[in-house]
Amino acid sequence: MLAALSYSRGAMTDDDRTGTGPESGDDLPREEYYYDLPGSEGDRRDASQDGGSGSSRTPGNGRRGNSHQYDLGTWIVDGWHVIRDELVGYMIAAFILALILVIALRIHVLIYIAIGGPLKAGFFLMTINHMRTGKPPHIGDLFQPYNRYVPITLAFLLMSAFSAIGFVLCLVPGIIVLGIYLFTFLFIIDKGYDFWEAMEASRRVVSRDYMLFFLFALVLLVLNFAGLIFFIIGLLITLPLQFAAIACAYRQIVGLEPEPAVRPYEPRPRPYPGTTGPEDSDYPDIIS
Repeated sequence: MLAALSYSRGAMTDDDRTGTGPESGDDLPREEYYYDLPGSEGDRRDASQDGGSGSSRTPGNGRRGNSHQYDLGTWIVDGWHVIRDELVGYMIAAFILALILVIALRIHVLIYIAIGGPLKAGFFLMTINHMRTGKPPHIGDLFQPYNRYVPITLAFLLMSAFSAIGFVLCLVPGIIVLGIYLFTFLFIIDKGYDFWEAMEASRRVVSRDYMLFFLFALVLLVLNFAGLIFFIIGLLITLPLQFAAIACAYRQIVGLEPEPAVRPYEPRPRPYPGTTGPEDSDYPDIIS
């Protein structure tokens, strides 16, 4: 199936490579980024270019390369590589996310708007933190983006309004809008953009190949619909896969910051019983 999804774009033109600021489009990279997920297509390309010697990449960060191919099939496969070893943790996070959003929507659509954006941004934060560090996904990351509550919520409100208008007009415009703003939350939590800067940055990325990102958004919708059909349990897999695939696409095209603008959740170590802190414990490694 994924072989049929290997729609990719050709080399970027000079017009695609612009400078250094969100207003002018300069924040977008001059070169693409490879994935560095074990066994991914990007890894295989890197290995062949590095003479099979491996690489000095920091885990989770993109590496600049010379290939300018976008491949939505690879993004989905690499998204699966991200979640598969921590699938239970991702499914628990997806269940919490879906449960809160369903309850909020049943209470009032404004409640959904008020908490939906930060929770979805939190799922992205959890995913990119796992990609960056290799640490298991932490449920606490779902609630971290509330220190960027205003830009995230404003972006979510505008994206929801644009999508609703698009779906009312016709199914296709709604999917196009979804595709255009795929990376908005990532620009906010990873690079610290304001809501409109993030939406514009996402639009500029997608404008390089509207058809590709339209197909990407369509495939993600189909995957989630398929997950919903299979007794809803499948949705607990397809939801994390959707977030991870988008994060993989973002990392290849834009690249992750060494430290995100929104800090991941960092649980405080609890002292071992009978001690005052990790330094007094007979088992400091267990605590820290």
